[in-house]
Amino acid sequence: MKISQLRKRISFCIILLTFAGCVKEPCLDIPELERRLTNIKEWEINDTITNQTIVDSNGIQQTLTMSSLDSFYHENIVEDDCGKTFGSYYFSVQYNTSFSPLHLMVNIHGSGISEDGYNLRLTVTNTNGVSVKSSTYDFVTESSRDDNAVITTVEDFESAGQLYSSVLKFSFKDSLLPNEIKTVYYAKGYGIVKFSEQNGNEFVLSDE
Repeated sequence: MKISQLRKRISFCIILLTFAGCVKEPCLDIPELERRLTNIKEWEINDTITNQTIVDSNGIQQTLTMSSLDSFYHENIVEDDCGKTFGSYYFSVQYNTSFSPLHLMVNIHGSGISEDGYNLRLTVTNTNGVSVKSSTYDFVTESSRDDNAVITTVEDFESAGQLYSSVLKFSFKDSLLPNEIKTVYYAKGYGIVKFSEQNGNEFVLSDE
């Protein structure tokens, strides 16, 4: 009797496992993925933008140097059970200031893989070794993926006489020292246009 019951249980488990293995994942929504891809590509920096002059609250000027500007697209990174495929998009740029100990890096990523998604990651490093901080904005949820910064979208943002249609404002929560970066403004199509320190000192692009 016990053997018969055991066999029934084993057969039932095999049926469940077989059924589970036959369940298909949802097909990729290609039009929606293409829409999201088009959106994040608009945040890539225009080819016409190069090194720029920044000025702080004390009127001190220096150069905001761009480097390692790169973008590429890999096809057919993910394939669903329906035979549809989609790729991954990457964009990256690095910034250095001519004499302030700052290094900023921006990475934009878009992918059909759900755990990757569509996001923009900002990393700020004080090259004197004081701090390294980063935060990631999720374009799908329209919020930060972590809790060390508040990221908001600012429409029609004006700085130094220039109007930007859309800007991501990163406000870090763990800025304790006076010269740590507190906020960074990244404009769609233009890149970093403004940042400020915990002590209130602001750096903006010069309009000269």
